[in-house]
Amino acid sequence: MRIMFTGIGGSGAWVMRGEQLAATRLDWSAIANATRSDLSGVDAVVVVKHISERALAALRNWGGPIIYDPLDFWDQRASRFCKTNPALQIESSEEARQVFAQDFERISPDLILCPTQAMNDDLSPLGYRTATLHHHFDPRLRSCEQDVRARPRVLFHGKRGYMKAWEYTARLSCRLLGADFIMSDAPLPPPADVMLAVRGGRHGNWLSRRWKSNVKAATAQRLGLPFVAWPEIAYRETHPGAHWFTSPIQLHRAIANALAAARPQPQTGLYSAEWAAGRLETILATVQAR
Repeated sequence: MRIMFTGIGGSGAWVMRGEQLAATRLDWSAIANATRSDLSGVDAVVVVKHISERALAALRNWGGPIIYDPLDFWDQRASRFCKTNPALQIESSEEARQVFAQDFERISPDLILCPTQAMNDDLSPLGYRTATLHHHFDPRLRSCEQDVRARPRVLFHGKRGYMKAWEYTARLSCRLLGADFIMSDAPLPPPADVMLAVRGGRHGNWLSRRWKSNVKAATAQRLGLPFVAWPEIAYRETHPGAHWFTSPIQLHRAIANALAAARPQPQTGLYSAEWAAGRLETILATVQAR
């Protein structure tokens, strides 16, 4: 089955859910802002995150199956046009459907790929076919041997500012435990002994905790690192062995337990790009068989 991934491109979601998945199969391709000529010979198209009106019109004229992968598709800024961002005010699945119904109507996909089963359940009442495709880890990741001579390192892998007040709590906890706390938003994280995942402030909203992907959990699994996390839905669905917390004291205890725990075996199969591609092939076979 010849699959083309398209979208505006340029985002991390595009790199991982578009370019990296396309690279797993010889007859798959990833072309940002695809035109009608790009669609020749394609069996199905996966739209990743966002698509321009021009590219969407080309897809409609083409007439084949359109699968929408809305990973991180909503505006995550605090305000829009001097008004509070409605996406950050959502507190229920019903509100989410009301706010985003037009986004899905615009694309009118044959199927929506959801990064969590919870998002799948939330969108089902809209009437679209849905399927769950959990996130894969970056195929460039390689596990590293633990350096027993160095101070232990607790890693937050993400953009600075996402943790908000949790950063200070984590730094204090690490200092008390004799560990170093490091932050990095590089595509490939630096060596560490524990991985931490949490969103603070406006980033810790209903959508983030229910519709965000498991990519940080998958990264920890690939690297063989104990995982300390706020119990977002994606993490609970894919990493039941994580060290959970919802308060500062629980965070401190979770870090302490993770530092004392044996490091798990690095994962190479589950949540790999190859695993995700195989799962996607299974999903798309049901669309083609309609």
